[in-house]
Amino acid sequence: MKTVITSLSLLFSLIFVQADSGITFGPYVQRVSETGATIFIRTDEAQVLTLNYRKVGADTWKTIEDNSAKTVHRFRLATLKQGREYEYFIANADGDHLTLTYTFQTEKDVTTDDPLRVAVVGDFGAFTTDELRVVTQMMWWKPDIILTTGDNAYESGTLDEYTNNVFKPYQPLLAEVPMYASMGNHDYTTEEGDPMKEVFEMPTGNSGTEDYYSFNYDNIHFVAVNSNLDYTVGSDQYTWLQEDLETADQRWKIVYFHHPVYSSGDHGSTSGMDSILAPLFSANDVDLVLNGHDHDYERNQKVSGVLYVVTGGGGRSLYSESNENPYSKVFLAEYHFVGLIIQTDELKLKAIDKRGYAFDEKRLSKD
Repeated sequence: MKTVITSLSLLFSLIFVQADSGITFGPYVQRVSETGATIFIRTDEAQVLTLNYRKVGADTWKTIEDNSAKTVHRFRLATLKQGREYEYFIANADGDHLTLTYTFQTEKDVTTDDPLRVAVVGDFGAFTTDELRVVTQMMWWKPDIILTTGDNAYESGTLDEYTNNVFKPYQPLLAEVPMYASMGNHDYTTEEGDPMKEVFEMPTGNSGTEDYYSFNYDNIHFVAVNSNLDYTVGSDQYTWLQEDLETADQRWKIVYFHHPVYSSGDHGSTSGMDSILAPLFSANDVDLVLNGHDHDYERNQKVSGVLYVVTGGGGRSLYSESNENPYSKVFLAEYHFVGLIIQTDELKLKAIDKRGYAFDEKRLSKD
């Protein structure tokens, strides 16, 4: 990534540098694949914008013009090259730059020498100083993609809350790294999560809905569940999830959603999940389940071959260890994100706090 944040004060300056440009939030990259990517930007007034892009190192820029004046601008790039870095900026009708020049990378082959770096964060969208510090550490860590375990925008997941509490603090990062969000109870409060679905472009090809979905990154299968919806046996979501996991043949399977299967935090383990979802995950060789909801970090011992981790320390007030959980191995009320370094045969998990200290590590391996 070209944009590197070296201090919290610089992050604040980047957040507000576009205040007079007419940009509400963005630009940000979504749904990056081997040959494609989507660039979004929102403006306070309807206008015509142009996306300028090229492979890093190329001599000339290519352009895509959003011909009709609007406030929500979507540019889909569909003829890119696999594993290449691209740079882009957005200009107005007069040719003036509205944004900095950012870079992103298309999907690459995941190998031992070139692993996939995944940042996982939950319960973060409150625009607190602690959230900004976690964001800064994520930028230093340089992920390839970001997953969220829900409660992306507080208090009730309105569009204004996404604008101010997610896209302002995260904008320099989201301009270069795609975020794949799962839905928390706070996101779901407003119109059953419609604002979240409006601002994020989910990869819905496998599910036909933005509520839950899955996608592949080379040899890794990621699955986002909506734990606000019915997930009991026989429900639409359970039926889809079962078929999705059974047919996925990627080497790694990672599931992420909001309410925790096993937790010692204030909310505790979610009633019924251990008998409904946990057997499904075990039966289909899921490697890792990531949850939020409790504002803390907790790594459980493996349960029937599956590692369960709670990561809800993205910026909201922290929770204490207050419920019984027989599987708990490590619990810490700390602001953090989880970094996954996924190679061909090994997955390294690190919990990294707001100061950049890795306070917990775990390795999973394939035979």
